[in-house]
This record gives sequence, C-alpha cells and structure tokens, in this order.
Amino acid sequence: MLRLVKEREVVATPNQIPNPVEALWEIELLYGKHPAYTEFTYAVNFTTRLEGNASKCFLVIDLRERFDEYLRDLNVFGAMERAEFHKVIDYVKYLKINGLFRRVPNLLTVMEGSASTDESFELFEMVVDAVFSDSDAFPTISSNAYKHGVSFGVILDTEQYVSKYGKNVIGVTTEALLEILDLDGNSKNVRLLEIARGWKEQGLLLKKSRQARLQEPIKPNISSNEVKRFYIFRIDGIAQE
Repeated sequence: MLRLVKEREVVATPNQIPNPVEALWEIELLYGKHPAYTEFTYAVNFTTRLEGNASKCFLVIDLRERFDEYLRDLNVFGAMERAEFHKVIDYVKYLKINGLFRRVPNLLTVMEGSASTDESFELFEMVVDAVFSDSDAFPTISSNAYKHGVSFGVILDTEQYVSKYGKNVIGVTTEALLEILDLDGNSKNVRLLEIARGWKEQGLLLKKSRQARLQEPIKPNISSNEVKRFYIFRIDGIAQE
C-alpha cells in the first residue's frame, strides 16, 4: 500500500490521479539510497495481479530512457501496452510530486528481488533431489575427497562446522546450483541471487558470517587450509557420522 509521507503536507484535490493499470498492476513508489547516486532517489515497483504475482523494480530516472527495455521486461510475466506504460510514468510523477512513497534503506536490495515462497521451496527440493541422487558429488570434509571443479559440494561433518552450523549440513557450489536449477544465459547469476535471497528469507539457506555475500567461507578438505565459498543448507538424512 502507498502511504503519504508525513514530512510533507499534501492537500487532497479533485485532480488526484488513480493508478491507470489498477486492474492488472500494483504500483508502489519507493525512496531510498542507491549506490549509483550520492543523493537519495526513487524507484517504482511493479507487481502483476496475474498468476504468480511476480514483480520488477526500476529506477524512476531510467523509465523514459529505457522505456522499450522495461516494457519488454514487464510483459515477460504481466501485461502492459505502450500507451499504458506512458500513463504509468505520468502516474509515477504524480506520486513523486505529492510525496506518496515508501522509504526503504537500500533501493538496490528491493530492485534485485528474491524468489517467492512457493518457488523457493520448489527449487530447494530440486537441490535436495540432486544431493541424494548423486551422493558421490558431495563428499564429506573428513573424507578429504572434495575436488574443486569436479565435486558439487561438501558435507560439513567436522567438529568445527557441526558446532557452527549443526548436523546434516551441506555446502553447494555456485556452479553446481546453476546446473541443478538449469540456469543459463546472461542473467543466470542474477537469477541465482534472487533464488538464494528467497531461500534465506524462508530459512532454507544458512548464513553465519557477517559478510554481505550469501555464500559462506568453508575449508572443504581436512588436509588443506584453502577456503572456498559455498551456499549452505541443512538437509535431513545426508550421509554423516
């Protein structure tokens, strides 16, 4: 829901502009920090009312310059005509002028997005199935059998990691997840980040370090101090002492 920012006094008038695509889209104006700009700026979030309720967020300053690109992106999961998008841009300007926006600490976090709850669990099940169907690709740390570029991940069975993450915990490489989830193309890493954020929000992805990255630093071989980064999951029933 849009809310009126209290710092600004806005007088309601008969000329208030309604959302021109209300039947198909929920539109929300956001205000916050973006790393591309020194000043706070605006972004607009589009959420389709069609199946899936997917959403996309763009910087307001880019709406006209990247009009065709953004229109195409929205039509991937929703329905928007060129004339409607022009009206939406005017509507966003109205929201901006009248202070109808929601403050967020970091616009980039919202713009990058995350997977929905249902999708997060569905994709997590794909990871679980891959782990159990090819257990040799996920050796234990204590076996010292992990091979970078060959193994898909590693089971965290040593005392150091059991005390940190608990039992039945496994680390999966980025490359393995891209293969398991069948992600390819130029946007595959962005898509994986969306999925990983969804996993984290649902408590499926474990994260203990204070670093911004969602992967955790792990020493996958007991005989080496070399550190690799893995996405960490708890999967009941994995082979572990």
